[in-house]
Amino acid sequence: MGDAAGAFWVPTRPRTYNVAMLSNIRVVLVSPSGPANIGAVCRAMSNFGLADLVIVTPRCQVRDPAAVAYAARGQAVLEAARVVPDLKTGLAGCVRSYATSSKLGLYRRQAAITPEQAAAEALRLSSAGTVAFAFGREDYGLQTRELLHFDRIVSIPASESYPVLNLAAAVTIVCYELRRSWLALEGRSALPMAIQPGLATDDQKQVMFERLFDALQAVGFFFGQNPDHLKYALRHLLGRVELTVNEADILIGLARQVRWYVDHHPQRIDPPL
Repeated sequence: MGDAAGAFWVPTRPRTYNVAMLSNIRVVLVSPSGPANIGAVCRAMSNFGLADLVIVTPRCQVRDPAAVAYAARGQAVLEAARVVPDLKTGLAGCVRSYATSSKLGLYRRQAAITPEQAAAEALRLSSAGTVAFAFGREDYGLQTRELLHFDRIVSIPASESYPVLNLAAAVTIVCYELRRSWLALEGRSALPMAIQPGLATDDQKQVMFERLFDALQAVGFFFGQNPDHLKYALRHLLGRVELTVNEADILIGLARQVRWYVDHHPQRIDPPL
């Protein structure tokens, strides 16, 4: 439909994100020496929806029985892993590359970003091509000259007294942050299987308090010259809680059961005044 100026309004399609964003994330292991670590990395990648693994000059058998065992249900990632002769080949075709490092000198401290920051940036760039996250050797990480191959440095904010993480643990943290960022961009719940009922309405809460007060009155909880003070305290105590529909129903059921018990066991001893 045209407007007064004769222009036409063209609806724009909302930006959508999908699992292809994660498929454009590459994990690069530089000269790992432990097959168990390689397997654990494959498991972590599979846990968080990543599949592209490149291993640069490994110092062990990539598909050693220990790697297979530690990969568990991530064996598909292990089977598809590519072994390359150098770092340049491992980063070939990437539009952005990140090196992980715990050794932060003056310049590295100025340039380093957290895994959370890197994940958000990487997913934004992944629509343009492959983005790589590289992890160094278990014993001494990435060498200074190797860091010149990378666009950004990522540092996991670990304890200053011992900031060096196990290889698989470091990969797990970065994969987790990538998954979190992807879920946020997708507008998905982080826990899709969790039950997330709505909050109880005022009408439901009024019924709940009416039943609770009646039940508590029946068991002699409200006594003394001014029992309304206790009612106000209970009302405000529960008022501070963001009660869900299910939780309010539970309290209504509790009050109903208390009232039933009192009605069927009429003998009662009043508390002393």
